[in-house]
Amino acid sequence: MERVAFLVQSLELRNHFAPVWDSLPEGSFDIVLHDSAASLDRDVFATWRCGIKSSAELLASNTKYRTLVSNHPVELGDRPLITRLAERNVRYMYAAGKSGWNLSPWNALYDVIMCFGPYHAMNFAHCSDAAIVQIGYPRFDRYFTDKPDRRALAERYGCDPGKETVVWLPTWKTLSSVGWFDEEISALMARYNVVVKLHPFMADSEPERVEQLRRHAFSCILADATDNLPLYQLADYMLFDYGGPPLAGIYADKRLLLLDVPGAHQDELTGEDSPDVSIRKYLVHVQPGANAIARLLNDEVIWQQQEKSRRILRRHYFAPYFGFSANVAAQALMSLDEIAGPRLL
Repeated sequence: MERVAFLVQSLELRNHFAPVWDSLPEGSFDIVLHDSAASLDRDVFATWRCGIKSSAELLASNTKYRTLVSNHPVELGDRPLITRLAERNVRYMYAAGKSGWNLSPWNALYDVIMCFGPYHAMNFAHCSDAAIVQIGYPRFDRYFTDKPDRRALAERYGCDPGKETVVWLPTWKTLSSVGWFDEEISALMARYNVVVKLHPFMADSEPERVEQLRRHAFSCILADATDNLPLYQLADYMLFDYGGPPLAGIYADKRLLLLDVPGAHQDELTGEDSPDVSIRKYLVHVQPGANAIARLLNDEVIWQQQEKSRRILRRHYFAPYFGFSANVAAQALMSLDEIAGPRLL
């Protein structure tokens, strides 16, 4: 099939792909639902008036798309899923951290890789023969183009509009700061609103850890696949550990503190050169048990110094398409023959 298709294996990917879907011609693409996403109510995709198919029906009929966009191969093995579903595969990066995973050998399965900016373009060139396109961060276009009603956002997340707001966006599993900083961050409620947004897979995979977190007071704890963007719009300060959110904080030029987790630098998902680790050379980071967060949040000198560092890092990691990254990505998808070369007959 000549149409471009997007592989969706979890509801969270709707937030990831939606800005590009909005920028493509209506009805010009399909969505392929895979694994648990196959049971989603298809009305959640009705806005885009696109075709919707399941991977199971495509595989059963031995039907392939000309082009499939995915954030990673999902299933490897002797016959990786994405090569069974499409003739040409495009990787659309999901998050900028965790290089141990992000730069895995499976990138060789892709014909085109759409990445955030210069750092990843250089690194993908060493692990893949794919054509590489820098697209910025489409998911954050509205951060630069919308003018949010901060009072309404505060009320939406159970916050006092008269207080400053701290947003904590931890990752999951071994790199998560949940359990290491719960009490210290909850204590910030005496002065700030504190909103916690968990990794969308954490509630199902680590319910005991989430239950322990819920024993502490916060303005709001979000544990589903709702979009993070409004939280970046709401936040005066942000707390991150590892993965993509701290790099998104740099992209959005937010005042941020990094929370350290023991052993993170040696974790198989990261490594010393992983961006979510290496940015700690330039940005303030906090050890568990140091009880330093409240003091650091109130130190204006730190924020003045950090502003320059954030902007240097932003140029290093992201192409400067602030507010129009989705248009860049959509144009690239409509120009794949020029980017990757025509199909060989």
